[in-house]
Amino acid sequence: MKMKSNLLSATEIAQKIKSGQTTATIVMQDCLARIQEREELIGAFSYIDYDKALELAELADKNPSEGPLSGVPFAVKDIIDVEGYPITQGSPIYQNRIPKKNAECIKRLTEAGAIPIGITVSTEFACFTPGTTVNPHNPTHTPGGSSSGSAAAVADKMVPFGLGSQTAASLVRPGSYCGIFAYKSSNGYLSLDGVLALSSNLDSLGVLARTPDDLQLARSVLSGDQQSSINAVKPRIAFMKGPHWDELSEDAKVNFEKSFALLKEKGAQVKYVDHPKEFNLLTEAHKTIMTRDISQSRRFEYENCRSQLSDKFIELVEEGLARTDEDYMEALSARERGLRVLSLMYNFYDVIIAPATSGEASMGLMATGDPLYSRDWTLLQLPAVSMPFGKGKTNLPLSLQIIGWYGWDHDLINYSASINDILSEE
Repeated sequence: MKMKSNLLSATEIAQKIKSGQTTATIVMQDCLARIQEREELIGAFSYIDYDKALELAELADKNPSEGPLSGVPFAVKDIIDVEGYPITQGSPIYQNRIPKKNAECIKRLTEAGAIPIGITVSTEFACFTPGTTVNPHNPTHTPGGSSSGSAAAVADKMVPFGLGSQTAASLVRPGSYCGIFAYKSSNGYLSLDGVLALSSNLDSLGVLARTPDDLQLARSVLSGDQQSSINAVKPRIAFMKGPHWDELSEDAKVNFEKSFALLKEKGAQVKYVDHPKEFNLLTEAHKTIMTRDISQSRRFEYENCRSQLSDKFIELVEEGLARTDEDYMEALSARERGLRVLSLMYNFYDVIIAPATSGEASMGLMATGDPLYSRDWTLLQLPAVSMPFGKGKTNLPLSLQIIGWYGWDHDLINYSASINDILSEE
């Protein structure tokens, strides 16, 4: 029996369409069939127009693109503007908002031939109040957030890749909880034009996919550097348990140490390193900058639409309003001190591997899990990849977080692919 297109990666779909082995219409039909079958349970999409998606695929077959993503469907987080689609930013305040132009990232993907299949659920203003999405591996557990819908849609094989964003842990955490790859770009590396703004210090665009090849392909289109292939490399790897190791679940600790042992056994260059003492201040510094920036960027909604905001979001804004200028400047200084000491480490290592989350996806749907294990790296504005590895005590996915130096996004994905290949040999 011929494999359904929705099971393929974006890279495989693009190759098969280009070689004439399939069509954009067939691919879209398979993806839409999967969505129709599973969406009532998973709740990944805030908006999808089946007829329009199919019409766009048929148009792609009539006028095929020469781009590297010709005919490939993708999902869009509900904070990224798509012309003519309702983009609500996860809030009832903007339930009737229809952008009149595409975000820059949508423009680049569609120019490369990709087709937006629909809009995926985001938490309220990409923060902490969950939407409707459940974890495809166990619907009683959270998929993580805030890129909940994109992560769940990709993990459930509704679509090969999706767009997300991160201000604290909104790519790494849902990627980890849903057992897929997530790429968070260096701050400022990919355009955020047309994407909900929370914090210019912390916001980053990213991609969720089932293979490193798809991360690289999407990254190359979004960045415009045309380096879309994965190259075999042997990275120098530092394992860093970090300042929050004691708060990690026991199964996550065992899994982390197992990955180190396996890499070492297979000849990889790995070494445990202690986290710099400067890292002890980074989590609080991230909270200070994030809350202060959000209290300014979302001031309008707080002052004019408070009755339509969740209690969690109101608390977040008010926490930021209580931060002083001195608090803010000290947090920025803490980041600079952390970066200075870390820059020396990257003279000797290509990547750092750290915990991605505290463990498996949390049970319950009233919260999206603790962002603790991504806060520091997000504050430092560094690129990160969440790579699935292992299972927890209830058989839900666990992951590793792989961090590169600023601007090394292409190399980071290459290194992550190599690490994944080694660990997949188990």
